[in-house]
Amino acid sequence: MKQVIKVTNTFLTFAMAVGITGCTKSGQTTESPGVKPAETLKAQGTPAPTADPLKGTIRVNLRGASAEVWNKMAESYTALHPNVKVIVDVKPAQGYREWVQAQFAAGKPEADFIMTNENSELAKEKFVDFKPYLEKVNPYTSKPWKEALNLEGMGINLEDPQLDQLNSLNIESVQILWMYNKEIFQKAGISSPPKTFNELMAAFQKIKDAGYTPFSIGGNALSLWSGQAGWLMRIFPDQYFRDYINQIRSKSGDYTYLPKDETWKFDLKDPYNDARAKVSPNELRMLKAIHDKEGPYKIEGNPAWRDVYENLKKLFGYAPQGFMGMSEDQAYKLFLTGKAATMVALPSSYWQLPKDFKDAEKTGESGGVKPFEFGYFNMPSMEGPLVQAPARTIHVNTGFYGFVKKDAEQTALDIDFMMYFTSPKGFKVYMEAVQNSKDASMTGAPMLNNIELPESMKKAFESFSAIGNTEGLPSPGNVLARGLYDYQPSVQSYVGLISKYFSGQIGVDEFMKQYQADIDSKFETMMKERKKWEISDLEHPERKPPVRQ
Repeated sequence: MKQVIKVTNTFLTFAMAVGITGCTKSGQTTESPGVKPAETLKAQGTPAPTADPLKGTIRVNLRGASAEVWNKMAESYTALHPNVKVIVDVKPAQGYREWVQAQFAAGKPEADFIMTNENSELAKEKFVDFKPYLEKVNPYTSKPWKEALNLEGMGINLEDPQLDQLNSLNIESVQILWMYNKEIFQKAGISSPPKTFNELMAAFQKIKDAGYTPFSIGGNALSLWSGQAGWLMRIFPDQYFRDYINQIRSKSGDYTYLPKDETWKFDLKDPYNDARAKVSPNELRMLKAIHDKEGPYKIEGNPAWRDVYENLKKLFGYAPQGFMGMSEDQAYKLFLTGKAATMVALPSSYWQLPKDFKDAEKTGESGGVKPFEFGYFNMPSMEGPLVQAPARTIHVNTGFYGFVKKDAEQTALDIDFMMYFTSPKGFKVYMEAVQNSKDASMTGAPMLNNIELPESMKKAFESFSAIGNTEGLPSPGNVLARGLYDYQPSVQSYVGLISKYFSGQIGVDEFMKQYQADIDSKFETMMKERKKWEISDLEHPERKPPVRQ
């Protein structure tokens, strides 16, 4: 049974590197099979192609996506447009950021359809701006394109003065949770999933004593920044610094001030109280707090940050020995083969894990491995006098779908492809391809209007309870916990320092001292390279900085 739904839940933007959960081999390139005969199209209920103005080539170069799924999308699109060729050449997650940068360094990029989040600093100059096209008619719905998109659910406010460009679309929601092996928990004498951080640590010790790895996670540089370890590095500090919003919210007279800010009130009991839909942050006020080392934006000597990092060291102390050099694929294998009791996961694992039990390549076992019963639990909350509120998680939209900016003809073709993909007709092809694939799963409820979801999928998504979202906010956990504001030189320093701290080479106070010094030394350069802003702009955070070349 299928049910037509209009998704209306509010999720915010996501700065994390996930889309469809999938696994493909590097360098796998395929082309769309071309136009089908008219009688075949008619039998499928698709009109035979007529004279079509669209022509050209679209290269699909998504990160970690399923070639099988996107070939189905390419086939359905080219059946409608006989003069268009779609080349599917998906790329591995490892090295994707550098691959995108190399495309531009080489001159004219071949890439078209990409994921933008690892190269957000290139957005305004290098990626297509979707915003002007949202008012245009989508030929696959005969209505303005924006009506096919659940803009509220996607966290997009077209009236927001700070939204000068929209360089990517996030159309699937995702929620970060913990997945656990129920059989290992039973063998270790654990009757129910932990709800607090202390309960989690006690459970991990029992699991370790039972001879299993308590917690499997990748710890290489990519994971520590944009991957699973990086998620936890941002999620857990959030509990300590929820009052940050009072310091950096827009005030009357700020260029970022909106009518909603007049009535907003701080409420720790509301896990979505600081959502952009409710209150407007002022980025300059946030940067000023970092520069002046004020409140939660100061790390060195801050007892709350000290508590956070000590707890994080306890947590990662239960990861596999040598995890600092481990990839996320290697970590996943430990869980998949029943050697590790828990892992950080996405709702897509609900469908993906049963597929992967049978996968000899992923398990390393001929014919796969014996399945085990698994379950989920939400982020456990840390406890203590410095904790301000229960744990939240990353519960946002993902995809980061964007296009490389080229000439007007190519952009028109790219926009048409995206309009098709986000239409009920195109997304139906996508969902069916995902359901039938061997290497892909939906990450969460789609943020599209008037689409059909299978009843089983709808119920599964609803079973993951929401506890709040921390992603996409200018909070201390997001802008300081794993490098200064995603500024790559600072990220590199953070990876080196946190590795020394977790391995016991330096203590917590020395780590915080060195990390603070690194943030201070890179702050001014970060502002210039990221925003073309100057330190002098912080003197008047109420004013919009001038445009600089």
